[in-house]
Amino acid sequence: MKRKMYGLVISMAAALIMTGCGQTPAVQEKSGAESADAQTSSPQNPQGTTQESLSSGTDIEPADEITFWSTKEDCFAELCEEFTRETGIKVNATYMGGYDDMVNKVMAGIAGKKLPDVAQLGQRHGLAQMYDSGYLLPVEDYISKDIMDDILPGFWKRFTYKDKKVILPFQNSMPMLYYNKTMFDQAGIPVPKTMEDVVSAAKEIKDVTGNYGFTFHSDYPWYIMALMYNSSTAPIAGNKPQMNTEPVKKIFEQVSQMANVDGSMPKNQHSTAQEDFCNGKIGMLMTSCASYAKVEKLVDGKFEIALASFPRVNTMDITMGGNGLGLFKTTPEKQKAATMFVEFMLDDERVASNCLTSGYIPVTNGATDTETYRKYLEDPNRQVVNEQLPYLGGAAVNPADSLVWSEVMSLVDSVEAEPDVDLDGRLAEIDGKIEKYLNEYAGK
Repeated sequence: MKRKMYGLVISMAAALIMTGCGQTPAVQEKSGAESADAQTSSPQNPQGTTQESLSSGTDIEPADEITFWSTKEDCFAELCEEFTRETGIKVNATYMGGYDDMVNKVMAGIAGKKLPDVAQLGQRHGLAQMYDSGYLLPVEDYISKDIMDDILPGFWKRFTYKDKKVILPFQNSMPMLYYNKTMFDQAGIPVPKTMEDVVSAAKEIKDVTGNYGFTFHSDYPWYIMALMYNSSTAPIAGNKPQMNTEPVKKIFEQVSQMANVDGSMPKNQHSTAQEDFCNGKIGMLMTSCASYAKVEKLVDGKFEIALASFPRVNTMDITMGGNGLGLFKTTPEKQKAATMFVEFMLDDERVASNCLTSGYIPVTNGATDTETYRKYLEDPNRQVVNEQLPYLGGAAVNPADSLVWSEVMSLVDSVEAEPDVDLDGRLAEIDGKIEKYLNEYAGK
């Protein structure tokens, strides 16, 4: 199902580019105010934006209501109501499903010229296509300089495309290594620091306890790519595919070692990985820091949970997960109201509260200096998350993000199930697919 979804995103994106959506679109018939806004468009500024911060401007009155598409089931109802009380602007919020659902609905909205004013967008894929359509506005042209400068620098690497900051970090996370501390202590196993340590510890857990030693959560391409960045490489670098390289090959060899040789990793059981870890059946789990509260609740005291930094290979270049807030081209009045809403959501205290209740990481410097965040750090495991923040990096947005995700997923499935996968051949094939897609996307 997931691979079909990614294929749909790729095919829809290709259709949009081929039909000319790379040019600035018209959402509806322009009024005089809209025409004035459109006149600021140029090849250098395709979105037609001139404002340093729409929310602070006095020349445009904000609209009375905005539309917000969310990937959170309650659509941040309390915050939306608080915003309405403070500003008088009504927020019409709609839950759109998970990140993949959101991408597909936004792409359909672009095709049908029916989009929200603000959307909660996952970082995984689709951002390049949205921006190239002309509908996704670069946040750096709208959000106040104070807020932009307060965002921790590591977040911008993932949310930058064509030298533009395209969406605003919001609920973001990092991959972490969760481990059953009780199991480790009883077996006398040291906490892994590198991926080689993880492979060794997984085998020792299997040999000593009979339990599986390691697994990835269900979004396993994220962890594979995180290991690539920690190996000083990436799926794509300089818009050129880099999958068929020795560092990437080694990662897949380590997965195969655990799944097929050591028997320390269950094969293709990622959909139940978190549940299995929480039931004490697996010693280590790679999952998001945002899963901490849920994991703690599911374990329910059966054993002691501990978090370790994501395993180092030859460096620490931690990829980011989660989502950001995107602004879409509508009318100047709605765009101003939408900007006000996004800036409201990025208030330092609200960001810190979000960390405390959800497990996401703080996206602003100001949030880390609040009493709420200091309370968050009272938990030693959350201190580990905080200590990893300075290493936040990863890769910038790329049009082939969806293709890379689905190909990595497919190769992990094959490597876990088949001991004799031709890694050189498969990695070369993936590079060929990426290069072909990027050439077609660029119109070559």
